Amino acid sequence: MDTLADGASARESARESARTSAGLALQFHWETAEHEPPEAEELTELEEEIHTHCAALRQAAPDDTTPATLLAFLALAKLRAHLDKPVDHRDDRHADPVRLDDDDEPGRALATEVVRASRRALALRDTDNIAAFSLACALEWLGDHAAAVTAYCEAVRLDPHDSLAAARAEVLEEGLKLPCPVPGRRPLQPYGFYHLERTRVVGHSGSVKGVEFLSTDRTALRRAAEHRLGEWLADSCTGLDEDFALRTWQPGEEPGKSPGRTIYADLRQAAMQAPDGRQVVDWSTAPLPDLRHPLPAGLPIRWYGAWHFYGETEYDD
Repeated sequence: MDTLADGASARESARESARTSAGLALQFHWETAEHEPPEAEELTELEEEIHTHCAALRQAAPDDTTPATLLAFLALAKLRAHLDKPVDHRDDRHADPVRLDDDDEPGRALATEVVRASRRALALRDTDNIAAFSLACALEWLGDHAAAVTAYCEAVRLDPHDSLAAARAEVLEEGLKLPCPVPGRRPLQPYGFYHLERTRVVGHSGSVKGVEFLSTDRTALRRAAEHRLGEWLADSCTGLDEDFALRTWQPGEEPGKSPGRTIYADLRQAAMQAPDGRQVVDWSTAPLPDLRHPLPAGLPIRWYGAWHFYGETEYDD
């Protein structure tokens, strides 16, 4: 019996390792694609790595939907690298409708692949708002603006606070006005997770320094919160704004079908000095409840209209 249990544990560990490695490579690809052309060698190597990990994961766990999400996001990253404008429309309401030129065959092929990969991911998990948003972006760039509006509206249904998706729908369809989310209206994000943010706004353009950490691992999260905490606190109030907070997302009783809730803890209020002089967090004052339907390791999320990658993301703008 122990042998069977050990085998199952080893298989799950291998699956988690593959997901984590694929997610990390995807983050590097996304960040690199902002500055490099799609034919850059580093991007090609990262793409091959992502495909290898996803193939291994599909073989080990055919019912795991995370490879489809990762590959849809990868397709969006490749389209992003090809374009000379942000694919995710950072200026949302102020950007006119976009469309790839008819003679831009590479770009149209990339956008078509985003559509294919996103629709596959949504067929496997209809609450996948990364895929819904990616689909909408690609359809807009392909010039199918009516279909893009439908996809953007679906992204808003899954995350009522995705103001960027709502804005693009309204730009593309004259006269459309999506309602503002009512107070307390929450996303249909089906996975539970802990999201740590320790950042400081350092420029009037919104430049940020610091780290964020997305995980389901309490130990790793506590370690990330306290890493070089003393240095960060020593510079407190030197920026234009700062945030040292823990948000726990707990999906609804029917994950992906009923709204969940966010449990917020201001960790600035929980910071304290340990007997050995180190700055630590008094975790007795910061709730870390058991998660319902935990986020698969390595899977990025789109939450409240923003991208977040699994593990640590460092900002040094």
